[in-house]
Formats: sequence, structure tokens, C-alpha cells
Amino acid sequence: MKKQVFAALAILFLSGIAMAQETTEKKDRKFELAVNGKLGFVQLKQSGVPSLNGNLTGSDVLLAYKISPKWDLATGIGFYEFNANTIVAGNSASLRSSHLRIPVQFNGDYSIFKSEKNNSDKMFFTIGLGLYANTILKQELEAVTGNAEAKNLGWNFGLTTQVGAKFIINDDINIAIGLESQGDLTKAKKDGGEQKLEQFNGLYFRLGFKI
Repeated sequence: MKKQVFAALAILFLSGIAMAQETTEKKDRKFELAVNGKLGFVQLKQSGVPSLNGNLTGSDVLLAYKISPKWDLATGIGFYEFNANTIVAGNSASLRSSHLRIPVQFNGDYSIFKSEKNNSDKMFFTIGLGLYANTILKQELEAVTGNAEAKNLGWNFGLTTQVGAKFIINDDINIAIGLESQGDLTKAKKDGGEQKLEQFNGLYFRLGFKI
């Protein structure tokens, strides 16, 4: 009988330790790895030529750190591609440029349906505000008269804002979808040429993993 009581107490003690460790792990997991996909319309402004409307697609890989119960700070790296149609010497042509970005962004999550249980909310209204450094890795022009290519066309900086909804799938995974606006604040410059992307309006999709 004593052995059974001792075994029961031991099991309860070990279970308590396991639950405490699990709670501590969940509480201490302040890092999140996020993958963003984006698609939208944007305007390219270049020196000496009319503004050009096109589309911008891309993705970011970000590491976020929770700095408060509602806010986190994220940074990482992103790759984007701009595509547009234009006219060269009276003929149709296509312009494509590849961009590398380093974003720094604040993200806030606010519960939509407040739950009485702690940490059990599943849906959030999310907002984001950040800056990014951008470089044009390569720009290609394809036309009937011939193709042209330029590389490393300079750095510039921009501003981005987001609004959307975030859904908690489980303790490890969440997804978010929403609207994003962004635009370059400065111009990328090289060899007398200047350019920047403005008035980006599009959709974003984010997949987050707690680590």
C-alpha cells in the first residue's frame, strides 16, 4: 500500500514538473519565424522618362521578437520583382527589375473576440509599420530592337504599413492576411540615373512559426 501511495505521489510530482516546464516553454517562446508573400500594383519613377505602372511580387523571411504582450519587432531579408510594359522607339517592350530588401518592422496584434481564458484568443486585428533598405540588383529591358541589362543600381529607403487579420492555428503556427501599402522615401542613384517605386498597394499573406 505504501509503495502504491509513493508511486502515485511520484507520478503526480513528475506530472507537475512536466506541466510547469511546458508552461514555462510556452511563456518563454518570444521568437517567431515568419514568411511573407506579397502581390500588388506599383508605380516606377525614373529620371528623364514618364512614370511607369507595373506590378510588384515578392517575399520576406523575418525573425520577430516579442517586445510586449501585443507588439513584436521583426527584421530579415526579402526579394522582390517589378514587371511592367513600356514603349521603346515606338515598339512594345518589357521592363523587369530584381530587388533585395532589408526590412525592420513593428507589428501589433489586438484580439477581435476577447476570451475569458488567458492566451486562448484565436483571431486578431493586426497592424504593422516599418522601414526598409532596398537595392536594385538587376534591371532588364527586352525590346524588338534589342535587350539591355544593368546591375547594382544603388540603394534607397522606404516606408511600409499593413493592416489585416491574424489567425492562430495552434501553439506553433499562425497565419495572417491583409492589405499593405509601401513606397520608397529616397531615390536609388547610379551614373546620373535616379529611380524609385511609389504607391504600392497590394495583398500580403504571412505564415508564422513559434520557435
